[in-house]
Amino acid sequence: MGKDYFCGREDLAGAGELLPKDLALRWFSRLDSTNELAVKEDWPSGTVIAADEQDRGRGRLGRAWQSPSGLNLYFSLVFFPSLSPCHWPGFPLAVGAALADALSPLAPGLGLKWPNDLLVPGGKLGGILLETAGGKLVAGVGLNVNQTAFPPELSASSLALLSGCPWCRDRLLAVLAPAVLAGLRAWDGGRTREVLARWRRFDILWGKRVAARRGGELIEGRVLAIDDEGRLILEDDRGGRQCLASGEVTLRR
Repeated sequence: MGKDYFCGREDLAGAGELLPKDLALRWFSRLDSTNELAVKEDWPSGTVIAADEQDRGRGRLGRAWQSPSGLNLYFSLVFFPSLSPCHWPGFPLAVGAALADALSPLAPGLGLKWPNDLLVPGGKLGGILLETAGGKLVAGVGLNVNQTAFPPELSASSLALLSGCPWCRDRLLAVLAPAVLAGLRAWDGGRTREVLARWRRFDILWGKRVAARRGGELIEGRVLAIDDEGRLILEDDRGGRQCLASGEVTLRR
């Protein structure tokens, strides 16, 4: 765990100076949603939209993402893939694997739950939301950093709860935004096996019994694999094989 994450005062507005040249930061003190702005406006590839607070932060399936001021990290990265859209379902796995790889030295016990959750033993640490507009892909990341109290209905944790001390979010952004870009480039460049191997290091669902919702359908069974397109493969309780490109999955005890 690097001590640089804890030293000095953070400067999120100036965090662009910490990013590599192929990333450009646009910082806002407050936004409705970093993903919403990244999707709606014309930004060049490599633009990072970050905010201190979101009024309408979103997770998957239209759920609200708690986005209080001054505590956590909320950013979206704009990317223009060269792959045809039929291969885009693997991008969330690429982002998740890249984030887990970067965060694992900082968050003991970190795991990935298909398709977009970063989990630690205390609950959810972060989430990923990928959205598209024309030929543009936006990778949104929400990470619980310095928040230490959560609504009772949420099972969540944060880096501060794990470590017992506050973190400098500008240093985290300088590590995580390049990691997201590298993950996107890996999948876009056809390095499927590399991405999936990284994902499997952190996968908490492989071989486990789960309940999956696909639309209005409930499927119960055992997770067999993640295929080369990023889809979840299940063996249901009747012995049939099910392939999920999206959906909501929960572990069965």
